[in-house]
Formats: sequence, structure tokens, C-alpha cells
Amino acid sequence: MRKTSGLLATVAILGSALIAGPAAQAAPVSITGGGSSFAGGILTACAAAYTTNNVTYTPSSSGTGRSNFANGSTTFAGSDAAYGATDKKPAGFVYVPVIGGPVAIMFNVAGVKTLNLDAVTVGKIFSGKITKWNDAAIKKLNPKAALPDATINVNYRSSNSGTTENFANYLAQNKAAGWTKSQAWATASGQTTPVGAGAATSSALADKVAATANSIGYADLVDIKKKSLTVAAIKNGAGQFVQPTAQAAAKYLAAQSVDVKGKGIVTINFTKKVPGAYNLSILTYMIAPTGSTDSVKAAAVKDFANYVVKSCAPAKAADLGYVALTGALKSSALMLINSID
Repeated sequence: MRKTSGLLATVAILGSALIAGPAAQAAPVSITGGGSSFAGGILTACAAAYTTNNVTYTPSSSGTGRSNFANGSTTFAGSDAAYGATDKKPAGFVYVPVIGGPVAIMFNVAGVKTLNLDAVTVGKIFSGKITKWNDAAIKKLNPKAALPDATINVNYRSSNSGTTENFANYLAQNKAAGWTKSQAWATASGQTTPVGAGAATSSALADKVAATANSIGYADLVDIKKKSLTVAAIKNGAGQFVQPTAQAAAKYLAAQSVDVKGKGIVTINFTKKVPGAYNLSILTYMIAPTGSTDSVKAAAVKDFANYVVKSCAPAKAADLGYVALTGALKSSALMLINSID
């Protein structure tokens, strides 16, 4: 009788286990990020393809992204530049480089399909010191181009933009007069009232150039390609005119010395002489928490950062016009990712 009752108890336990099935998996975590519109093309693509958790990335500007992260309204930020000295900062954070790419100079001039520029000339155009497309300085770089006697319509980022900071830093390092490293266009260009028209995001800037004859601006390749805009070849440190491509940007970024400072910011030397490379190439960072009070969301941010660097960028970056990290830069990024918590 005891054997029978024991057998029935065992069967009952097994039956209940079969009914209950395997232990339920943890529900996906929802995290939000935003900021860099320069890297919006790749970060939104990675967020859409990522399946472990739910990620939403909203392109706006690097300044907006950093501010929202510092205020706690997003779980992470995308930024092409660091916090400023007087900016509000979160209690604990790290900058993780996750993607690179070229800042392209786009233009809309009827009949002009190719254009060569150098840093000094670019600086004079965007500061309004060169005002006509057939200016002698532009003609000297483009002797065969049919440049019109038309006023140049300058377009720039009106928001606090990491792309602007890198663009201005590139010009300043390459001896373009009047330029200062800054995310604010007026400060960067040294003009209280800048020439031209502003736009809040890279996408909006590309829209403005596409809609305005004889205009010029700067943005990422994704937003430029959407508008089928033409881009200039820029004279590099080796004296070559090079188009902004993922391959040329990868060559330039690979030649940078990895000098990780200030919680992960990499100092880019925009003057290096690298044959075949595109000097105006930058990095975008994921600003992520350290010592977070929400360890579950911090773990989700860490997993997404690893996914971007290890899987998504290598698979998608080149087709979108970005550069996946490799070599010492990738190793440094993975080390920084490990500090997210």
C-alpha cells in the first residue's frame, strides 16, 4: 500500500512538472537612447535588428543626447563629442566609441558634379569669407569645373552638435583661420551672427541643402545619400583629393594612436599624412552608465553596446557609409564596455 501511494505521489509530481513546463525566460528589458544624428543611421538600424532587448534610439543632436542622459530621461546617449566643462553630467558614466565615419561636405550646384576643396578654402566658405562659387580660390582647385557666378548658400548645424565640434576642430588643426573647436556654430566659426542658415539635425541639414540652389553643408553619408546629393573631395594630409567613403575613413581612423582619455574619449589628430585616407573622419560614442542604480537596464545597455561593436557594425556599417571599429580601437571599446554597470 505504501509503495502504491509513493508511486502515485511521484507520478503527480512529474505530471505537475510537465504541465508547468520549463522555467519562463526573463522578459526583454526596454532601454532608450538618443543624441548624435550623425550616427543616427547606424544606431537606429542596430536598434531595429537587436532582439535580446527592446532598444529605441532617437537622433537629435549630441548636445541633446548628453543632456537627456544627464537628466535621466534616457538610458544611454549617442554623442560625437564629450560633455563640456560646464555641462551637467551624470553621476557615473563612460564614453564607449562604437562607430566611425566621414563627415562629408555636400553641395547643390547645377552642372557641377565634382568638386575639390581643401581645409583652408572650406573654412573660408563656411565663415563667409568666400561668397561666390567662382571665387579664385575655388577655381584654382577646380580648373576644369564650370563654376557659376552665384552666391554660396551656407548651411550649418544650429544645435549643439558633436559633428560641428569635430568639423571645427578639423578646420582649426589644419590652419583654417578663425575656427575654434566648439559644438556651438557661432563660437566655432567666430561669428556672433553666422552667415547662412541653421538646421537642427544632420537629416534636416541635408534636406536644406537639397532644397536650396548653390548651397553647401556637412553631414553623414546616410543622410546625404537619401537626398542624392553630391559630395566634395577633400585634400588630405598627403596632398591627395579624396572622396568621403567608408573605406577612406577606415584607413584614416586606423592610423590614429589610441589615446583613451577622459573616461574613454579618443583624441583624433586631423592632420596625419595617410595616403588614400579621408582626414575629416570622426568617432561616435555611446555614453553609458557606471554604478547605476538600475543594474538590469545597465546590463541591457552593456549587451547592446557589445552587439553594436561586435556584430551589428561589422555587418552593416560599410553599406551605410560608416566604419566598424577594428584593432586597438575595438579592443579599447570592448574594455570600456566591460565597465558599464
